[in-house]
Amino acid sequence: MNITFIKRFLTTSIGRKALMAVSGLLLGGFILVHLGENLLLFKGEAAYNGWVEMLLSNPATPILELGLLLIFVLHIITGAWVRLEDFLNAPRGYEARRWQGGRTIGSATMLYTAAAILFYLVYHMLTFRFVDHSMGFYQMVTGAFRSPFFVAIYVAGSAALALHLSHGMQSAFQTLGVNHPKYTPLIKAGGLLVAVAMTGFALISVYYLLGIDLKAAEAGYQVVTIR
Repeated sequence: MNITFIKRFLTTSIGRKALMAVSGLLLGGFILVHLGENLLLFKGEAAYNGWVEMLLSNPATPILELGLLLIFVLHIITGAWVRLEDFLNAPRGYEARRWQGGRTIGSATMLYTAAAILFYLVYHMLTFRFVDHSMGFYQMVTGAFRSPFFVAIYVAGSAALALHLSHGMQSAFQTLGVNHPKYTPLIKAGGLLVAVAMTGFALISVYYLLGIDLKAAEAGYQVVTIR
């Protein structure tokens, strides 16, 4: 592999867009995994605490966290750079014409949802990662979800994430050249499904805020049907 070619490629506008696309897809994959981890809350305290403790005790976790941070920073830098280049190079009135060409809310608000996600992530880390874990991870998370203020931030952050990914996922594949009449509709549908899945974070927080107990409801329904 020609290192000089790679360096030159990464200094071009196309190269920066490719980096933004790849880093975005990696982050999207991580978020889906993290959503799966959050779903372990429904399996109970032992299952959730056991999973989190296993992750934190794994010596590879700090390395993965550092790698994730670097990918996130790379995505922010390349995204801001590409956005600035597009703004400076676009002819006057280009934004209005893009709306006429069928621009979506997701594509129009990428910069704003990115800022909201950054705030949401910082708040999330300060609430869960860099705090005292002595009470247990399950109690810490479910306790936070009983705060209307925190849930409001969580729901807003999840909405911003869903809106960002509704355009970002399919745009990333298009940037990388995966654009074919046969596969593009599937990619768009997949991107929308990933975006909709992000609302799962909000639904989990609302579930604990409202004190819903699905197991108790199911047990009650079984009692009624037996009678």
